[in-house]
Amino acid sequence: MTLRVNYPRAHREHVSHALRLLNAGKKIALVTLVHIEGNAPYPVGSQMLVSETGEFFGQITGGCAESAIADQAVAAIERGENLTERYGLDSPYFDIQLPCGSGIDVFFDCQLNREYLLALETELDCRRSATRSISSITKEYLPNARLLALGQGPILHKLALLALECGFEVVCVAQNEDTEKRLLDKKIACHLLDSGFTLSQACDDHTAVVSLFHEHDLEIPLLQEALSTDVFYIGALGSKKTQQARLDSLRAACVAEALLARIHGPVGIDIGANTPSQIAISILAEVVAVLNDLDSPERFRQS
Repeated sequence: MTLRVNYPRAHREHVSHALRLLNAGKKIALVTLVHIEGNAPYPVGSQMLVSETGEFFGQITGGCAESAIADQAVAAIERGENLTERYGLDSPYFDIQLPCGSGIDVFFDCQLNREYLLALETELDCRRSATRSISSITKEYLPNARLLALGQGPILHKLALLALECGFEVVCVAQNEDTEKRLLDKKIACHLLDSGFTLSQACDDHTAVVSLFHEHDLEIPLLQEALSTDVFYIGALGSKKTQQARLDSLRAACVAEALLARIHGPVGIDIGANTPSQIAISILAEVVAVLNDLDSPERFRQS
C-alpha cells in the first residue's frame, strides 16, 4: 500500500543538503520513517539525512533512536545497500525503546541519484511540489512556506525575523524607506510600497499574507490583490472595530462576502500579547496552525 504524505514541509532542505554533501565527495543516506505501530512523536514521511561520518540532520524519533539510526545508516552506506529496519516494538534492537511501547519501520536509502536530486531541487526552487517513491510510501516535497508581510513598524520586523527562524521564506513590502533599510540590513527581501512590486509576484498556495499597516486605507488595494490569489492565509492587524471598517471598505470595493471570510482579523491567536515580539508570535502561531492543518498527513489516505 502507498501512503501519500507531505510532512514535514521544512525538511525539503534535506534535498539541498544532500546535494552539497554529494558535491563534496561524501557518501550519504536518506533515512525515512515509513511505518508507525502505536504512537510516535513524528509522522510517517519524516526524514533524517546521514553522512558517511555519522553526522546527521533532522529527527524521526525525537531523540530516542537517532544515534542508533545514524550508526545503522553509516553501516548501510559502507555496504551500499538499501534496507528497512524496525525499532522499538518487535525490534531486534532490545536496548532501543520508544515512547508508549510503539514500533517504527525506517527505510535507509544509500543510492541517492544526484541528477534526480538536482531535478527535485529545481522543482522546489520554482515553488512547485514534487513526489518521490520511498519504500512503501510516496512522499510529496513541498516548497518552503512563504510569508509576505506588508506595512511598517516593529511588529513587521519581529515577525519577519521569527518567520525566518521557523523556516519560512520571507518577502516584505515596506511602507517607508526606514522600514525597508532595517529589513534589508537583516538580509530580508524587501520592496517599497511604491516600487511597482505586485503581490502576485510572490503569491502562491504556499504563501501567507499579513498586513501590518497603521494607515489602513493603504492596505485595501493590497488585500484586494491578495484575495484574488490562492494564498493559504490572509491576516490583517487591528482591533475588531478596525476589522469591521476594513471589511466595509472592501465591500464598498465590490469584494464578495465569500472572499472577505478569508481574512483573519484581528490577526493572530489571542494570547494576550502586548509587545511587538508577543504579537509577532501570536501571528506566526496562527499562520503555522493553518499551514499545519493543510499539511496534515491525515488529509491523505492509503490506497
